[in-house]
Amino acid sequence: MLYAFLSVMPVFIIIFWLALFFLDNNKTKAKRFLLIFLSVTLVNYLIHWYYFNNNYDTYYLLDSIWVFTSLSVYPLYYYYIRLLAKDLKVDPRYCWILLPAVLLALFSTIIYVMMSPQEIEVFSNEILYHNSPRSGNYSTLIKLQLLRIDAFKLVFTVEVILTVFFGMRHIRCFNKKVMAFYSDTHHRVLSNIRITLIFLFITAISSMVSNIIGKDFFVGNPYYLALPSITHSVVLFGISYVGYRQSFSIRELTKDQLQPIDKSCCKKEEENKDSTMGDKYDQLYERMVYLLEKEQIFKNADLRLNDLATKLCTNRTYVSQLINNRANSNFCDYINSYRIIYAKEELTSKESSHLTLGEIALKSGFSSQSSFYRLFMKFEGTTPAKYRAEQAK
Repeated sequence: MLYAFLSVMPVFIIIFWLALFFLDNNKTKAKRFLLIFLSVTLVNYLIHWYYFNNNYDTYYLLDSIWVFTSLSVYPLYYYYIRLLAKDLKVDPRYCWILLPAVLLALFSTIIYVMMSPQEIEVFSNEILYHNSPRSGNYSTLIKLQLLRIDAFKLVFTVEVILTVFFGMRHIRCFNKKVMAFYSDTHHRVLSNIRITLIFLFITAISSMVSNIIGKDFFVGNPYYLALPSITHSVVLFGISYVGYRQSFSIRELTKDQLQPIDKSCCKKEEENKDSTMGDKYDQLYERMVYLLEKEQIFKNADLRLNDLATKLCTNRTYVSQLINNRANSNFCDYINSYRIIYAKEELTSKESSHLTLGEIALKSGFSSQSSFYRLFMKFEGTTPAKYRAEQAK
């Protein structure tokens, strides 16, 4: 009973999330693509279930499909990340990332078709299930299937490494763009997607170990099967949960960036393209400091680069360069540094001693108390509560 449940547990997880995604009326392009990823993963784990329940005689019919789905999972998740962090629409040219899965599955299918029933029986019992010891005296077709198994391990390993490497790079570049445009990055950066990618990598290591040991090692033993089953189920649940909640992507960022600023103000800058040099550069910086220190525009929780550029009557590229060159910072950290300074004053002020930390957070321009705590720790290395207590001594 326990063994049967463990062998099918990932399938239940995927079906649950597939149902939620299908019922979601606000599916983005990335979510639709995640549906494809989950559907392929569902087929893969259904074949896993079929294998672990000792279907010796017919499993070979699904083996090539398992090869295709197993080698498609990581490339599909990689492209899902691209749709979040880089691509505005699905590019059909990226179908090539599934080419290794297609070719190796096709190779396996052709060999199976050419194999005799006796060869299939030997391959299933001695190689796939290890029901009997290897004789070693195999036909050419069985040797080709063994070659396919080795090729699968190599391709799978390369896919995992490339997915993690390029996926992390796309996430890192996207997060930099977000921090260069928004002062409040909560629910905008892809930190949770990065975490799921790390867990997906851990799952891949688990799968590699399983392939080295042999899937037959887990057949019939619930205690051995528990670890990979629970690990994969947790990761699948996490990927689905984060994907379901992730609504911000490169499309929303691009849309916000394209919002026009006041053109009547910008005419001055169009006439003076060297406005980021010399005295005009200094004047622009002084005006920006005045807006932050005197007018305290940082109290706007959703302050964006375009907002600051509009107030300075320039474009966002100049403002971004100004912050990078003068403050050696990005827009997000620069604005939040002013919020932290203001919050520290409020935390030590007698007039504000009656205010809660949440009230001080909102008054300082933070969108939530959790963002306030996280950023206060980042800038000051301690919590607001501890800072307040220490200053009260």
